[in-house]
Amino acid sequence: MIRKPVVAGTFYPSDRESLEELVSSFISGSGRPVDDFITGIISPHAGYVYSGAVAGAAFASAPDDVLNVIIIAPPHRYPVRGASIYDGEGYSTPLGTALVQREITSRLLQAGLSFQPAAHRSEHSAEVQIPFVQVRWPGSSIAVILQGSASADYSKQLAEMISEAARGFDNTLIIASSDLSHYHSLDTAEKKDRKIIEAFISGNTRNMEIAIQEGAEACGIGPILTLMNYAVIMEQNRFGEIMWETSAAASGDSSSVVGYFAGYCGREVGI
Repeated sequence: MIRKPVVAGTFYPSDRESLEELVSSFISGSGRPVDDFITGIISPHAGYVYSGAVAGAAFASAPDDVLNVIIIAPPHRYPVRGASIYDGEGYSTPLGTALVQREITSRLLQAGLSFQPAAHRSEHSAEVQIPFVQVRWPGSSIAVILQGSASADYSKQLAEMISEAARGFDNTLIIASSDLSHYHSLDTAEKKDRKIIEAFISGNTRNMEIAIQEGAEACGIGPILTLMNYAVIMEQNRFGEIMWETSAAASGDSSSVVGYFAGYCGREVGI
């Protein structure tokens, strides 16, 4: 079973050449140096005209030698119990098919995750990450998780499952797919988003919970918390900001914007 693209032609180009050229330009145009010690990134999931540059900066910063990519994304169109992991053979895009990492997927199913097919059928938040993976790391394998429960306890539990499932797989990168605040003025959006960014940089999941309680927004708060917990479990204590921008950069409308953030976690340099 190959999952077919559903937002090609809307969120990103539907023809191979245009898509590859666009994604490559976002990555190379970011000017970001490669950080070989990054093991996880936050990447936005809006249409590429709005968030592609921020996603490109996130992917450009990650190591060159990634072999396995675990994407954790929030469901927008279908209620997911706990988390659903895609149990097919791959995700197709105009660039070809990104094959599923069967061993990691099997381990997560054995650990208690389920495959809820309807959730994956029309969800864009994971799909839009795939072309970036295909351009940045051709031939890499993917595991796609849609995290429905965003609670702190469940995010920690899921992080533990992922850390065990990825054991023995070197060169694995975790991607937390998330946009930030939605439909506020540019000034309000920046204030709200800065709470999320500062909480992420702190590496403390409790700070992230407090940021949300204080009105900050992230549709992928579950994936973000899972990534932070994963980093703590793996003793990867370096968190940082790569880039922040809003939809106003593309639309010119600063009265109602969506915030986009690229962040990273990883090992201390040299360790």
